[in-house]
Amino acid sequence: MRLLNDATSPFGRKVMMAAIERSIPLSEEFVVLASSEALAKANPLRQIPVLVLDDGSALFDSMTIMTYLDTQHQGAALFPDDRKWSVMTRVSLCDGLMESVLLLVMEVRRPQNEQSPAFIAKLESRIDHALAALDHLLAERDPQDSTLLADDIAAICAMGYVDFRYGTEWREQYPKAAAWSAAYAERPSVVATAPTRTAPATSG
Repeated sequence: MRLLNDATSPFGRKVMMAAIERSIPLSEEFVVLASSEALAKANPLRQIPVLVLDDGSALFDSMTIMTYLDTQHQGAALFPDDRKWSVMTRVSLCDGLMESVLLLVMEVRRPQNEQSPAFIAKLESRIDHALAALDHLLAERDPQDSTLLADDIAAICAMGYVDFRYGTEWREQYPKAAAWSAAYAERPSVVATAPTRTAPATSG
């Protein structure tokens, strides 16, 4: 299987981390969103990540791909049956955080006279509320748990993306979430998928 992705996508990072955590054979291929023929063929939306299966068919978006990957290994479920809906909801929370950061970055890159202060304020508020929710949720989790579920992976990627694109000031305001994510900073799947990497990752 091939994962069409780039180094900085937090959504693709979730998928790659999940594959590494569950030893699922998967090769990552970096693509250029605007010009990749492979991406255009696999996903008419030209969005990443896209999982290209061995038969040439494609799956997207990241939640769909992670759910599929959960059928491709013999380890602990990424979405355990007894917690499936709560885990999915927390993944969606993290996805919303990452989307908000991405939208904010795109907005502030526009010419200043075209930016919307109201939209920027709305996104900043959404980011703050999402981090506050994670701070509450992660305070109840063991930061040394060796088995990461889908929502754990999503939380690591979301907070890493906030650091990468938005800044690290939030860590002082939300120390529980900050401490939890820091505990996994040297985990192989986290290091291998860092948004600063210069080459694709592999798993399996």
